[in-house]
Formats: sequence, C-alpha cells, structure tokens
Amino acid sequence: MTQEKNPLIGKRVVKVWLAADRKAIKFDVEGGDPVVVRADGDCCSSTWIESFDAPGALLGTVSAVEDLDMPNLGNVAAQAQDKTSGYDPECISYYGCKITTDRGSCVIDYRNESNGYYGGNLVWPDDEYYYGGVYEQNVSKEQWRDPPR
Repeated sequence: MTQEKNPLIGKRVVKVWLAADRKAIKFDVEGGDPVVVRADGDCCSSTWIESFDAPGALLGTVSAVEDLDMPNLGNVAAQAQDKTSGYDPECISYYGCKITTDRGSCVIDYRNESNGYYGGNLVWPDDEYYYGGVYEQNVSKEQWRDPPR
C-alpha cells in the first residue's frame, strides 16, 4: 500500500491494541471506526507482531506510514520466540513499519517464519488481498490487549 493511501494518514490515534495472538493491531481513531491491520503470511508460513519500539508515539495525528527494511538477525530468534505456527521454522524474515505522528515515531517490528520460500506483510483495511494461510494460521482471534512497552 502506498503511503498516501494508508487509512491512518491524517487520523488521530487515541488508543492502540495488540491482539493476544500477536496477529493484528487495532488503532482506535478519534471520530471514526477503528483501523485494524493484520499480520499475514504466504502459504505455509506464519507472521506475527514482535514489538513496538515507542508505542506512546502512536497516540497522535498520523502524518506518515512507511515500510522499513530491517536487519536480518538470522534464525537465532526462532529458538527464542514463542512459536506461533506450531511447526519448526527453517527461516525467520524480519520486517518493519514506521508510523510517524505529531508525538514522534514508532517502529512496529513484525516477523515471518517459514521454510524460506514464503514471506509476510501487514494488510491494511483498504488492501485488496488478505490470505490468512492454508490452515488459517494467520487469522487472528482479535482478543485485544495493550501493546507491550
């Protein structure tokens, strides 16, 4: 999704929620419907939200949303993180999304585990395609909680 089309641009975020399964984020916006972004993975892979580096910066008027290239930390994270898909990944891919508001910026770190042939992404409400995975492994239960600090 291009930055100009992102549904958060120009909106004032008043609350941010992370799904308990880490597969979705909900942005409550002033005077409008919530904006829900879903972590999605291709085919036989699983994508999850790993962390927010400055969640307080999200509470403000959004001026920019951009994808970031993240450093490849290798597969060491596969041994340490809580398994989201239930299978042993061969490859971890690292992704980032930077959201800038009038209060600063926050980088959302999200990851994908697969056999190395698949990747992941964040799917915004106006995106045309949401896959969910062969076994619906990327479908969130959307049980909302505060994001980790």
